[in-house]
Amino acid sequence: MTKYTFSKLSILVSVVAATLFVTPAHAGDATAATLALIKSTITADTVRADVAELSSDEMNGRFFRGPFAEKAAKWIQTRFELIGLAHGATSDSYRQPIDKNPESGPNMIAIYPGAGDGFIIVSSHYDHLRPKSTGDDKIFNGADDNASGVSGTLAVARAIKACALAGNGPTCTIIFIAFNGEEEGLLGSAAYAKSPTVPLGQIRGVFNMDMISRGPPRQIFIDGGKVGEPVVAALKKANESIGLKLRLDEHPDWLDRSDQGPFLAKKVPAVLFSVEDHEDYHQVSDEVSKIDASLAAEVAQLVALAAINMSHEPFTARAEAPKPVKVAEPAAKPDAKPAPTDPAKALHTTP
Repeated sequence: MTKYTFSKLSILVSVVAATLFVTPAHAGDATAATLALIKSTITADTVRADVAELSSDEMNGRFFRGPFAEKAAKWIQTRFELIGLAHGATSDSYRQPIDKNPESGPNMIAIYPGAGDGFIIVSSHYDHLRPKSTGDDKIFNGADDNASGVSGTLAVARAIKACALAGNGPTCTIIFIAFNGEEEGLLGSAAYAKSPTVPLGQIRGVFNMDMISRGPPRQIFIDGGKVGEPVVAALKKANESIGLKLRLDEHPDWLDRSDQGPFLAKKVPAVLFSVEDHEDYHQVSDEVSKIDASLAAEVAQLVALAAINMSHEPFTARAEAPKPVKVAEPAAKPDAKPAPTDPAKALHTTP
């Protein structure tokens, strides 16, 4: 955590939904059986295993630009494929560039399609920090920040698919995003908000997980401010079955410090799940041995249940903010002196 072509996708959703999506048995909340399925699918052991791989020394800190960003992106792609998620960046790719530098790792985007209105995003960032130049331990493993959030995102994806196949999944498409460049100033989420794969006004809510595995047992901070209220409402409802201690909107200073920020800036309902800074924050000691995998698993369970419940709620797309209109320069006064001619431009002027 940093504390300092829609048309093609629409066609893809329709086609894949026809083959994968199972219509829910009812339009109400998830049943007790669905909750049990979520809890059996999202376990501390599976979360810990993913965190261990993504934060291993072999990933060399997952700096956002270079070979290890690409290695992390490929690791995430393999997980998307194993879960059975469809391409989400384009009709044939999970990858969305975050800038023009070919060495920058991409945003990784996948979908599980639904036939209902709107979209829900479950997200996290996969980048961390460049290795140190000196010392016995040079690698910033980033287990909590933010292998825990990526592992939570993957866990939600597995649960969403399991619930859908059991007949009580979400009624709208769920988009899973692993952003890159968060530690460099929210580069990936800003790139997505600028060039979204679906209209921003059709996004029901964004569940962004960034550092979810350290702190008091069964406690998580959730911040979304006024814009994030619809997501918080879904989380409160789902938490009646999960029973976490939710610390709500206690950190307004966090709203623009992780990947929910660019969405909130465009009035898209979004929230951040996080923990307070701890002694291993942005240190080489942020390793898998210190995480609370049970806490991360329970946060992911909450997100999965809230996303399913939210997808069943009535939804009306929001109006997109109009793009600013360029105002024409005022005409020159009749007695004004003509602007000097640029000789270089004059050479290329067609008479």
